[in-house]
Amino acid sequence: MTIDNETLLLLNAYHDGELSPVEALSMERRIKAEPELAAFTRQLCELSSGLSEILPGDPASSRLRGSILASITTDLTQDDVSNEPEPESSLQSADPRRAYWGPIAAALAIGLVGGGFAGGYFTHLAQTETRAATIENEILTAHLRGLIAPQPFDIASSESHVVKPWFNGRTTIAPTTPDFSAQGFPLVGGRVDVIDRKPVPVMIYKRRQHTISVTVTTSTDVALPAQSVIDGTNVTSWTDGNLTYSAVSDLNLGELSSFADLYRKRLAGGG
Repeated sequence: MTIDNETLLLLNAYHDGELSPVEALSMERRIKAEPELAAFTRQLCELSSGLSEILPGDPASSRLRGSILASITTDLTQDDVSNEPEPESSLQSADPRRAYWGPIAAALAIGLVGGGFAGGYFTHLAQTETRAATIENEILTAHLRGLIAPQPFDIASSESHVVKPWFNGRTTIAPTTPDFSAQGFPLVGGRVDVIDRKPVPVMIYKRRQHTISVTVTTSTDVALPAQSVIDGTNVTSWTDGNLTYSAVSDLNLGELSSFADLYRKRLAGGG
């Protein structure tokens, strides 16, 4: 049978479950009413199943996807713009399956390549979210470990010019270490934690009897949630350049957010 391009695209979308309920119902009615279209649909399913069994499960590389799409686009464009009829002898000798299966293979290839893009994207997204959650949990665990230690810091000082240089040689990150004593959040010291297998600086602040740990990590590939509550402990994170600052405390969220705002303003001002 001859199938027009619009029907082919609709059928491929129907096969992939991408049609709206109304469009899917309309296509189902056509398949029931048109025996040739029903046979075409069955063979499309068989071809799709066969390709799924022999093709690798990993997404195709960007280079391969580009080559496939370029080839398909060229072939389809040539078919659409050519209005000259083929010689009768050519039509008689040509394999009829070529004309029959060519558009199907093209549609399936587009679907498979598109699936590779989508599958790769969602896999990457899931991996990124998992890694962000892991980093956030490591920051929380380090904070809790500091609370049960004799002191939550390795160096005790309320002086920024003492705490900041102490990190030199202990970590490759040079954090901003302001003191907010005038606002009720005094700097009391600093320590080094290992987060995501890297030594990172941590500044320790106080708010009455509450301890606030400010952990600084690189933010080149993972974005941490702006706010989280993990087992009753609040975590507020923000980014400045290529660094992420995470304030962790059992302090109420309102006061912790106020502290984070102070820190962000100081960073914006270069203090």
